[in-house]
This record gives sequence, structure tokens and C-alpha cells, in this order.
Amino acid sequence: MNLKKRHTSMKGLAVVVSVAALAALAAPFLPTVLSSVVAQTETAADPAGLAPAPQAGRPVTVELTQAVSRTITQTRTVAGRVEPARTVDIAFQIPGQIVHLAVQSGDRVRNGDIIAELDRVDFELALDRAQASYNLANSELQRAADLAERGVAADARLETAQAQFAQAQVQLRQAERRLSQVRILAPFDAIVARTFVEEFVNTTTAAPVARLQDLSEMRVVISLPEELAAIARATPDAFDITASFPAVPGYTVSLELRSFSTDADPTTQTYDLEFAITGEIDPRLLPGMTADVGIAVSADADTGQAVVIPVSAVDTTSRSEPSVWVYNEASREVTRRTVRLGLPFENDIVVLDGLEGDELVVSGGWWRLSESQSVIAVGL
Repeated sequence: MNLKKRHTSMKGLAVVVSVAALAALAAPFLPTVLSSVVAQTETAADPAGLAPAPQAGRPVTVELTQAVSRTITQTRTVAGRVEPARTVDIAFQIPGQIVHLAVQSGDRVRNGDIIAELDRVDFELALDRAQASYNLANSELQRAADLAERGVAADARLETAQAQFAQAQVQLRQAERRLSQVRILAPFDAIVARTFVEEFVNTTTAAPVARLQDLSEMRVVISLPEELAAIARATPDAFDITASFPAVPGYTVSLELRSFSTDADPTTQTYDLEFAITGEIDPRLLPGMTADVGIAVSADADTGQAVVIPVSAVDTTSRSEPSVWVYNEASREVTRRTVRLGLPFENDIVVLDGLEGDELVVSGGWWRLSESQSVIAVGL
């Protein structure tokens, strides 16, 4: 039994010595073997070799398009609507019974003209009561002041009389104001768009009596899609805006920009622009009428030959002014350039300034670019 254990121990010792000898012989070649194993593992994980480590300054693949010169008549017509300079719903500031309605829908009124009037009897009586209280308080104040000056009455009586007089004075002013509010006067020259009440009905302070429209300046409101709105916002002086009206034949006017709404319509994704009609207003023109608004490049900006690029080449997201990325064939790099845009048509847009007709621009992938970025060009 002891012989058998000794024999097994000797075999184990021989195996250990053999493994140690092999390890000593393989030590010089171990790094190479491990590198081969790691490489095979990576290849197995990415057999197509599609996951190389990112490198700084690596070229970006972009699509290029050549800017071309064309002869284009840049005009676009959009629908608009006529609106007054302002619209006001007027109402009484006090409740009461309307005894006189001085206007009807369609009437023209001047500043200060009477629109409507309430029954004034109750307000006159209130004013008489306030006046009597004022007179009484004033008399008491004079008497108390005289007694206090002679030392007959205490100062407390004088102070009470002064407080009562001040209160009566406020009540008198309030009664006078309420009496003056029994009539509504036109706050400006206007046309009565409509009336909301009739005579002899009771009204409250929340009920409008009439709607007035200020026609001292007529406006035309149009809604532009976002690509046109961006151009109009950046270069408003590059266009001539005119309007004609189907209901008023032969009447064409120039428009002047008054306001630009930056709150887009959530349904149509359009922006409202408000223009003022310049020159004399045709008396046939009324609020609510439709207008055909023509948008054309101004004579100063129209050079006949226009540089045209795809709309997709315009970078409008990173700056307040639109720009494009221009490709340099010699260095194979791109640079940003600010441009002045004209009107879009179909899938192209006119560049009024900042670009020549034979230059190459990035029409796809510009959102990944930086200044002097090296690129790989495709698309030509």
C-alpha cells in the first residue's frame, strides 16, 4: 500500500516538472500568441470590420450640388385678408337702462360722437345726495375749525369734521364720475361694425354695446409657410409687396410691413405678417375682404440672372441669417458663407447675394460640418 502511494506521488511530481519546463520554453513567444488570440476574438465579434475607433479630423461624407445661374421671374401670389388698424368692443362702465342708441351697423363716427346713453335720473339723484353731504360736511368743518381756533371745542372734534369732509368729497367726485359715464363716446374715428344691444334694455358692465373699427389705416394680413417666413424675417427689404382686391377691381396698392408674428399656427405651421396699405384708401374697401398679395424681388435686388441652389443647401438653424457651406475643390474643405435669399420655387431657392453661379455647395449633410472641415464629396 505504501509503495502504491509513493508511485502516484512520483507521477504527479513528474507532471509538474513537465508543465514548468514547457512554460519556460514558451515564455518568449507568449505575447505574440496572446495578440493573435485577441485579434481573432475581435474579428469574430466584428466579422465585417465595421467598428474602427473614431479618429480626430476624419473627413465627413457630404452631398454636393453646383450653384447655377438662371433667368427667373421671381413672383409669388398669396391670399390675404383686409383688417382695420384696431377693433374695439365698447361697453358701459356702469349698469343701467339704455334709453338712446345713437348708431347702427355701418355708421361712421367721429372721435367724441355719442354711441349710446343710459337713463340718467338715478345718477343725477345720487349726485344731488353727494353734493348735499359735501355741503353739510364742509359747514361742519368750518364750524369746528372756528371753535377750535377760539379754544371752545377740542381738537378731536376738528379732526372728526376733517375726516367727514374728506369722505364727502370723495363721494361727490364718485357721483360726478358715474353721471359722466351714462354716455359712451367714440374714442376715435371709426366705423360701427355691429351693435349688440337695443334701446330700453338693461345692460351691465360686462356686456358690449357696439364694435368699432379704426379705419385710419387699413391692414392686409397674410400667412406664410415657414420657408418664406424665414426669408421675410431675415431680408424684409428685398421684396416689393403689392395687393389687389377681387371686390374692388382696378385698385392696386403697395404694402408696408407693420408686424411679424413669431407664433406659428399649430395646425398649418404658418406665420402671420401684417402690412399697412400705403396711399389713399378706396372707400369701397372694407374689413374682411380678401386680397391677392403679390411678392416680388425688388428692382434693386433683381439682376436678371439669379443664382439658384437647392432649398436643402440652406442652413437656417445655426444663425440668425441664412448661410450655405461652400466646397473648395483644391483643399477638399468646406467653409460657411452668409447669403441673402430670394423666393423659393419648387425645390430650389434664389440666392440674391453671397454666392457665385459656378460654386459647389453642400446640399446634404451640412448639419455635421464645422469650419474648414475636410469632406468626401458625392453627388457630382
